[in-house]
Amino acid sequence: MDTLLGTIGYLSAAAGFLFIFLLLLTTKAKSLPKRLLQSTCLLGTGWAIASYFQIRYQLSILPVLFTESLLTLGWCLLVTSSLTDTPRLSRLFSEKVPAFLCFAILGIAVLEGLRFFWPLLDQRSFLFLHLCQTIAGLWFTELRYRRTLKEDRWAIKPLCLGLGMYFAYHFALYADAFLTNVLAPGFWLSRGWIMLVSLPLILLTARRAKHWQSRVYVSRDIIYHSSLLLVAAGYLLVMSLAGFYIKSMGGQWSDTIQILFFALSGLVLASLFLSETFRKNIMVFITKHFFANKYEYREEWMRFTTTLEQPEGTEYDTALRAMMHPFGCDKGVLATRQGPRLKVQASIAIDSPHPEIERLLTHVGFPVLEHQWILDIQQAKQHREPAPFEIEPDTLAAITEFAYVVPLTSSSGTQGVCLLSKPTSTEKVNWEDRDLMHVVSRQLSVFLNVFETNQKLAESQQFDTFNRMSAFLVHDLKNVLAQLQLLSKNAARHKNNPAFIEDAFETVDSAANRLTKVLTQLNNKRVDHQSMETIELDQLIHQVCEHRAVKLPAPLIIGPSVLPFSFQADRERFSNVLSHLIQNAQEATDDSGYVHVSTAVTTDFYRISISDSGSGMSRDFIENRLFKPFDTTKGNAGMGIGAYDAKMMVEQLGGYIDVLSEPAQGTTIHLHLPLSIAAQPTHDSESCQ
Repeated sequence: MDTLLGTIGYLSAAAGFLFIFLLLLTTKAKSLPKRLLQSTCLLGTGWAIASYFQIRYQLSILPVLFTESLLTLGWCLLVTSSLTDTPRLSRLFSEKVPAFLCFAILGIAVLEGLRFFWPLLDQRSFLFLHLCQTIAGLWFTELRYRRTLKEDRWAIKPLCLGLGMYFAYHFALYADAFLTNVLAPGFWLSRGWIMLVSLPLILLTARRAKHWQSRVYVSRDIIYHSSLLLVAAGYLLVMSLAGFYIKSMGGQWSDTIQILFFALSGLVLASLFLSETFRKNIMVFITKHFFANKYEYREEWMRFTTTLEQPEGTEYDTALRAMMHPFGCDKGVLATRQGPRLKVQASIAIDSPHPEIERLLTHVGFPVLEHQWILDIQQAKQHREPAPFEIEPDTLAAITEFAYVVPLTSSSGTQGVCLLSKPTSTEKVNWEDRDLMHVVSRQLSVFLNVFETNQKLAESQQFDTFNRMSAFLVHDLKNVLAQLQLLSKNAARHKNNPAFIEDAFETVDSAANRLTKVLTQLNNKRVDHQSMETIELDQLIHQVCEHRAVKLPAPLIIGPSVLPFSFQADRERFSNVLSHLIQNAQEATDDSGYVHVSTAVTTDFYRISISDSGSGMSRDFIENRLFKPFDTTKGNAGMGIGAYDAKMMVEQLGGYIDVLSEPAQGTTIHLHLPLSIAAQPTHDSESCQ
């Protein structure tokens, strides 16, 4: 029995070598690895046939050892050629160690060839030399794997695994034989099966390695049916061995039990091969692992991203087109999850209030989402592809417009479903089409989630803008109220004073203008609405100081005016900024202290300085609280946006604010306005009283 298995293994290995050789003849491209692989296959065929005859007729092992040495040399040369892109065999020996080992293996083959005529060395010596050959083969295999870049190892890994197993097995064989001077029959008879297991791995590398130029093509159907036959043969072989074991146990009932065992085995085999699910799984496995993809995913991805970058209609319309395009669907509907229902967001070539849409979304939409299952409506109608959830028999009976229900879901994306009509890009939707549907649906789920998140963010920004606008408007109203309260407070005492009455009218007029501006901002729903006009800065500073002189310590302009400076800005807002900063200085200073305002020109900036002898501020307060909106030290009397508004306006004009202050040492605030915003050249100096 062992001899029979051994001969079958060697004949199978010979057939495998010959099959690979014939496959390589179908490729027209030429390369050194391909030629060496063809030569090695011929040597392997000779080795397997020599081993078969040696076992079958109990001949000398010398022809087997001779052909094995040539086969080992072929493997080593193949591995060496795969390390370089050289087209010539002579250039493989540029490195001394690989060249020495190859010539050593060739020398062993020559010695074995001479032994046909002269009795050179004894059997133990040749066993030792073959042990050295296996070590050299393992060294070549390890060298090939180690010198391959990590990103390229997937292509060469099958070859290294196959040859590694082959040489490791022979190392154990010859190590045992050298120690005992006897070849173990079990080791010797199993070599054909070891080689047969290694051949598919070597063939896989021949297909993966592009520079080998040996990308053989085999029909999917041939591989499919061959795999089924191989599985059946292996199954029957195992059953035969089990039956032989039953019979060898002896007994009166052994023949009967053996017959019954074979009958049941045949029934199990027939059941498996008649199972449509089993055959489909085998076909999908073979197609996934041994053939090129149906789609060129790089091109599909580029088309997909191009579709998303060129929106037509809403983002939901764009997402639906991106789902339909790869499969050539004529009609489609996209619905997203809105609480307890699925809401139609986009439809193409079909009206959204359609009975089929409502039926599918109501009855199968949520189950499809929950199980992340692509529902093939026709297959489900015929009960050929059972879904992992129950579908009422009448649900799909009247569906004619749509062929697939695809879930849109990802761990952090929008949940929904796409209803697609029958694809026109392919005659039959297989596992690869479904995989592409899954990938596209996940990307669209993320795409729609980003869109919806941006919408929510925009709404939040609108509310934030409204709140910010309200704060500034309340700040303006508070200033108007302060003016009117001051006017009312002084009215009883100065109502007969013509100058007071004139000033009162100016104050009321200013308050009216401010309230008009507030109403304009409310109507425009904008806080940044500005009335641009030319500001004579020196004149504006005098007006603000005169206005703030009603409170002690009155602001005092120090030093002569620098060059006249005018620029375009919102006069009312800039006046409020200066007034607020001077007011803060007054409130932080005792009546006996001082508030000084001065101007200067630096290299690129016009500088306004407001100094006081007040309580001062710490560095931490300046950096973390002074310009922080809605943070105030005045309690309910302040809004906390005056300093913030000053900083924002100066920065909008292209300048910046510096604050110099120490606790109990007073404060100086410098407003730097760039000279580049000047509305007219400034050359003449004027004095400021």
